[in-house]
Amino acid sequence: MKFKGKLKQTLPKGTFIRTIGDLKQKTILSDSHSNAINAGKNKQSLALIKGDLISYQVNNNFILHGGKTKELVDFQVLATAKKSLCITILLAGKLDFGYDDLNFFYDATEQQRGVVVSLTRPVSFRRTLFKDNQVAKLNIILLQQWIEHRIRCDDNFSHFISQHLANFELQLTTEILSLTTNIIESSAPSTAIEQMHLESLTQQLLLKVLMQLNETVSVINQVENTTSNEDSIGYDRVFDTLVSYIEANLDQDMTVSHLAKFSAMSVSSLQHKFKSTLGISVLGYIRRRRLNIAKQQLEAGLMTISGAAYNAGYRHPSNFTSAFKKAFGIPPQDLILKTDHA
Repeated sequence: MKFKGKLKQTLPKGTFIRTIGDLKQKTILSDSHSNAINAGKNKQSLALIKGDLISYQVNNNFILHGGKTKELVDFQVLATAKKSLCITILLAGKLDFGYDDLNFFYDATEQQRGVVVSLTRPVSFRRTLFKDNQVAKLNIILLQQWIEHRIRCDDNFSHFISQHLANFELQLTTEILSLTTNIIESSAPSTAIEQMHLESLTQQLLLKVLMQLNETVSVINQVENTTSNEDSIGYDRVFDTLVSYIEANLDQDMTVSHLAKFSAMSVSSLQHKFKSTLGISVLGYIRRRRLNIAKQQLEAGLMTISGAAYNAGYRHPSNFTSAFKKAFGIPPQDLILKTDHA
């Protein structure tokens, strides 16, 4: 579901999010680093969110994010989400977020909502903040290692997590709502017993969510109707690490030789493996991902065409326009006009 209200705010190139505060009351800051236009200026910090924030990770199994918070400004956050299974449950407030071209807008004043999304490769993550929006939500991110240990061949769950951007709308039962509330209220464990309690609650919630997913026959139909062969490609560990590295450094210059050295491969082996796995060259993948991010920035009103071109690695807007039109079928000017009239 797409939200029509677009923020006309331009973000500097490279926005880094960090958290400060004690165990309970925390504030999320955006450290906006200057781009070429603002070169030489000092880094500035902007307070984005304040409240009782969850930030908890159990080894390579799962991560908890969320809590009871207040959004302090209108803002667009852009980041990279790694390969994972993402569970989002909204109890209060508004939540506007998306992964690549998959977008969600939930308003808990109308109905509390929950969704599970499968990411089989890194994607661009977007979230819109609304000033004074009071939010109570929980994100559970199941990491790659957790997923790999549970993949089988004969159940809906395994089919679901093998499909890129497959998504499943949760039915928020009384048990799921109760467990979610208890996790949010236990978000700052300070002792081993409290940590075990939080992890136990999370495991109980995961069981309820994944049982619901696995028992819903419609999940298979949804996946089969919304994914392609390219989306279901599986990666090995080396390839996962390489793609995650590329996604985290899309704003940097990357050569094939540098990426080959990072992956401990020869240049020819890397090029062959990349092409055979994704059907695209290494540099082609980098260009495509940069163009996808530029498209999202333009659709959200975050960038001018010249700014999006610069961030995508094009020094001449005309070259960016040609590449953009080849990739998406329309020039970026038409996309902006279409967004303005939406």
